[in-house]
Amino acid sequence: MPLNKSQLKLLNLLENDSKNINKLLYYPGPYWGYKAKKILFWLKKKGLDNFRGLNSGVGTSYTDNYVEDIRFELGTKGRIVSSLFSLPFLNKIFNKQLDNNHRHIVGSIKYQGQLLQNSEKVKFLLSKYKIENSTSFGCIRKVNIQNKEYAIRYISLLERIDYLTSFFNLNKINSLIEIGGGFGSNIHLLIQNFTNIKKIIYVDIFPNIFVGTEYLRNLFGNSVKDYSTLNHLDEIKFEDNNDLEIICIPNWLLEKVTSKVDKLHNAASFQEMTIEQVENYKLLVSKILNKNLISLIVYKSHDSPKHKTLNSDTLKKIFTNCLVEKKFLETHENKNLIYLLSL
Repeated sequence: MPLNKSQLKLLNLLENDSKNINKLLYYPGPYWGYKAKKILFWLKKKGLDNFRGLNSGVGTSYTDNYVEDIRFELGTKGRIVSSLFSLPFLNKIFNKQLDNNHRHIVGSIKYQGQLLQNSEKVKFLLSKYKIENSTSFGCIRKVNIQNKEYAIRYISLLERIDYLTSFFNLNKINSLIEIGGGFGSNIHLLIQNFTNIKKIIYVDIFPNIFVGTEYLRNLFGNSVKDYSTLNHLDEIKFEDNNDLEIICIPNWLLEKVTSKVDKLHNAASFQEMTIEQVENYKLLVSKILNKNLISLIVYKSHDSPKHKTLNSDTLKKIFTNCLVEKKFLETHENKNLIYLLSL
């Protein structure tokens, strides 16, 4: 289903303003360049309804969708070339490949679901934390545990959050800023499980910030403040109350934020930027970080120049070597992570 009028208005406003920003600091870096253009194309064409499903080009790399059809992953030139797949002979072959892909994906989800259903770690996490409303927008990667559906992504995020509680007392934090917040799932979990966290700034590149804004708005309604209500302000700050407030801004608007926050969190997106971009974020956040509470995540599999990404050593240098490195295996996704923490 296409975007509604208010969504399209917000998307167009973000797109128009993104043309006039500092490209060196706020445009998607080499890792995200073509992906951002591809996401925008599919947002305009198909909207948000199924961005966590199979046949959507909106959610790749920052949501929990699955890629069944490569055509949703292609840029402009690729889409033109892929039109050849509509020719009768090629179409028949391609559709057989799609059938194979579908069976593989369904089988993979079923297998992972069986592992999660029998996992003592999952039982512990679900007994300690809440997961509600985690499977909207066509989520296909989900598992049924004791007659309740959970997004697999949410269970993995809970494992990360639980690990962080070994180093940070999240019950003592009132506010936070997350840069590169995916589609908002981490923020959703934090709000559910730490009711003391009332003031949140969520920052991302365009057009990802649009997806995250609408996802969080679907969950938290008027507690979400979007770009259209903030872009004209000289300064951006929280209201002086204890109400839940989620400020969703594209990266270029971070320069206007004046409210203090207790904690900074970033899950791998610093790794996917240029050095200049991360240095700029570090400078801007240092002006509003109320306490020295920082957690950065690096995917060890991408901790190499060949992926056009920054490694953990480079990030530590940018943060003046004040972060301690901890290695962590994300059990159910089987991912080796590096945590950079202010301890």
